[in-house]
Amino acid sequence: MKICIECGKEVAELYDGLCRECYIKSYTFTDLPGRIYLTTCPKCGRVRYKNSWREESIDNAIRKAIKGSLTVAPELEGHSISLSCRAKGKSVYICTISITGTFKGLEITEEKITEIIVKKELCRSCSRKAGHYFEAILQIRGDRRVPTDKEMNEIIDEIKENMNNLKKQGKEIFITKIVPTRGGVDIYISDRGFTKKMVQTLHNKLGGTIKTTSKQSGMKDGRTQYRMTYLLRLPYYRKGDFVSKGEKLLYVKSIERRKVQLVDMDSWERKVIDDKMMDELKMVGNYSILKEAVVVSQSENEAQILDPYTFATVDVKKPHQIKLEKTIKIVKWKDRIYLFPYQDL
Repeated sequence: MKICIECGKEVAELYDGLCRECYIKSYTFTDLPGRIYLTTCPKCGRVRYKNSWREESIDNAIRKAIKGSLTVAPELEGHSISLSCRAKGKSVYICTISITGTFKGLEITEEKITEIIVKKELCRSCSRKAGHYFEAILQIRGDRRVPTDKEMNEIIDEIKENMNNLKKQGKEIFITKIVPTRGGVDIYISDRGFTKKMVQTLHNKLGGTIKTTSKQSGMKDGRTQYRMTYLLRLPYYRKGDFVSKGEKLLYVKSIERRKVQLVDMDSWERKVIDDKMMDELKMVGNYSILKEAVVVSQSENEAQILDPYTFATVDVKKPHQIKLEKTIKIVKWKDRIYLFPYQDL
C-alpha cells in the first residue's frame, strides 16, 4: 500500500503522490482562455476561420470557437460539453461551459466562463465588391445583329448559376457590374479563370467566335497582373431560326459544341454540320414566320392546306406518311408552303 502525501490515506495507487480524491481536488482537467475573439463580416455574415471565410450562424461559430480553444486532459475520459451564452451588447457574449467526464471511475464536472468578442471585418469577397474589383470582362456581341434581351438574360442567368454552383464548393466569384452597350453587353467578373471557362462553355453551346485581349493592371508579388477581355461574338443565327442554301429551306434545330443540327424542310431529314459551314447559308427568319394553318383534307402523301395569307387551298406534299391534326404550323417561303415538323419549338 502507498500513502497519500496530502491526506495520509493508504491506497493502492498514487497520482503525483496523491490519492485519487486529493488528486481530483488539486488538479484541473480543463483549460479555456477567459477571452476568445471571433471575426465576422458585417456585410454577408460569414465567419473567418484562419484564412478562409465560411457561411455560419453566430451560434455555431461560437460553439466551434470554444471547442477549438478548450483543452481537455487525456485522463478525463468520455467527456461531453454543454454551454450557454448570453449577449452583452452587440459584439460581446458571456458563455458558461460545463465539461463532464470520468477519471478512474469517478465523474468529474468542471465549469468555465469565457467572453466571446465578435470583431467586424469585411471578408475578401465583400471587400472586393465594395471596391468594384474585377479581373475580366466578358463582352457579348452579335454577328450582323444585336443580341436580344432574352439571349442576354439567358447568358447572365447561366453565368450566375455556375457561380452559385462554385459557391457551394466554397469559391466566391461574383459579377461586379453589367453594362449594356450599343451592340450587346459587357459583364465585369471577379475571376479571370472562371470567365475564360465560361466564355468557352457559351461558345460551345451557342457557336460564334472568340477574341481575347489583355491589359496590364498592376503588380502583385513581383509579377505583372493583367485584366482580360473575352469577346464572344454570337453567330447571325440562333436555335429556332430558318436559313437557306440556294432553293433549300432549313430549320436550325439545335446548336451544341460548335455543331449545328439542321432540318431539311422538304424531307424533315436532320443533318449535323460544323458551325463554320453556316457562313455559306443565308438568314430567312426566326420562329415569327411560323403560322397556324387549317388542314382542309389529307391523303397518305398530300394535304390540302388553307393558305393563311391568301385563304386559298394549296396542295402540300407530306414529307412522311403521318396523320395531321386539324391545324398545323407552316412556313411560307418563296410562294411555297412547308409543313413544320414540330408543334413545340
